[in-house]
Amino acid sequence: MHHTGYTPDTAVVIGAGNALDSALQKGLQKVGFRVQLLGAESFVTSGLAAGSRPIVVNAASCAGGARMADAKAVCEALLNQPCHALLHLSSYGVFGRVRGKKIDEEAEPEPLSERGKDWLACEQILAGVDNASILRLGWQVDRSEDALLGRVLRTLLDGHTVSLDDVSLGNPVTVSDLVRVSVAVVQQLASGAPKAGLYHYGSADTCTAMDFGREVVDRVRSLYGEDFAAELEALDTADDDRSSVLSCERLRDVFGIQQRSWRQGLTRQVELWLERLQKDVKG
Repeated sequence: MHHTGYTPDTAVVIGAGNALDSALQKGLQKVGFRVQLLGAESFVTSGLAAGSRPIVVNAASCAGGARMADAKAVCEALLNQPCHALLHLSSYGVFGRVRGKKIDEEAEPEPLSERGKDWLACEQILAGVDNASILRLGWQVDRSEDALLGRVLRTLLDGHTVSLDDVSLGNPVTVSDLVRVSVAVVQQLASGAPKAGLYHYGSADTCTAMDFGREVVDRVRSLYGEDFAAELEALDTADDDRSSVLSCERLRDVFGIQQRSWRQGLTRQVELWLERLQKDVKG
């Protein structure tokens, strides 16, 4: 039997019910972990297998607003589960408007939206867990068809104008980069790294939703030809700057994880989402 050197070499992913689940599972398996994928309801009902002390990756909060009640229930259930370490995926949404500066881990969360309040509530439930690491992520652009990439592509394919914020800055995170970072953290948690901490991760370069949309259009035209019709328009958000750019130095200092550009791998992501959306249309 192949030995990875990880202690433990087992991981449990509590899923979000979207594209992130299988990506996390495959990413962890690729580096040698034995992985169990559990849905939120299944975990709340049955918990972890008796006698196991795996590393748990909790992605339940990444399911979207309609599933935040389930995400909170998962966090409550985690309080009574023995695990080697817990990596809880959270969001920049715990902060309100922060203009003109990067947000580090010492900043006090002040969510303005209901979604942000839900993200923070999940963090607060786990605040007393001594082996929990919380990873706040920049805006996730492709975890579901309702996320930015899917919305832009679906609107383009429908032949409609895409309306996007051209004011608020963020450092977005793709599923592939989120998996890279999460797997790297889990590897180090299984190799003696500190089991508790609060960390931020977002891409190395910032952008607005409009900047992102323009890049997506460029990728679509590289696939469909320069004559592909695509019209983008800026939302009227001049007085509503919701910029939230995360500072990620602590993750680098503790785990050695470097930031990447959200542009890396974007063409392949666009190809995969176009294939998925076209299958949905044909189906």
